[in-house]
Amino acid sequence: MKKITLSLLFVALSSGALFAQSKTNFKNKKSNKMETSQNKETALNLSKAIMTGEWDKVNELLDDNFQYIGDGQPAINKQEYIYFMKEMLCTAMTNMDMKFPRVIAEGDLVSVDYTNEMTNSGTFFGIPPTNKRILGTGQFIRQIKNGKVIAEWQTTNMYGMMIQLGVIPAPKN
Repeated sequence: MKKITLSLLFVALSSGALFAQSKTNFKNKKSNKMETSQNKETALNLSKAIMTGEWDKVNELLDDNFQYIGDGQPAINKQEYIYFMKEMLCTAMTNMDMKFPRVIAEGDLVSVDYTNEMTNSGTFFGIPPTNKRILGTGQFIRQIKNGKVIAEWQTTNMYGMMIQLGVIPAPKN
């Protein structure tokens, strides 16, 4: 009888512990889901602020120790990134219409597949303006911590852009 009583007591205590643990896991999953959603929003808000020229917001969304690594170039910091976006990209490419067909987040990383229809109205990497409407495509991963972007890794289909700008010929069939 003692063995049955002890066994039932053990089962009851174990069940209570498992219930408490599953309740904690549920809370953690709910919290992680909300954090993941907030991270997606932060990652996309940075792109939207760049496209609309909200440079104070861009500055606010980037961590002071932000690092950008893109297209095989050495890493650049927050000030260099803002300068590139503001003074080079957004003066060469205007009337941007950026779309995000796929956005996937896990933990502190947000992966974004993007398209950006834009007008080449200024000099772009030494290429004179063509006034052509072109489509830029690529992907980036942004790392978010405490509501700020701390790192970005990006790749852009520059080959496709150079063909659209007339810098290199389109491949022959």
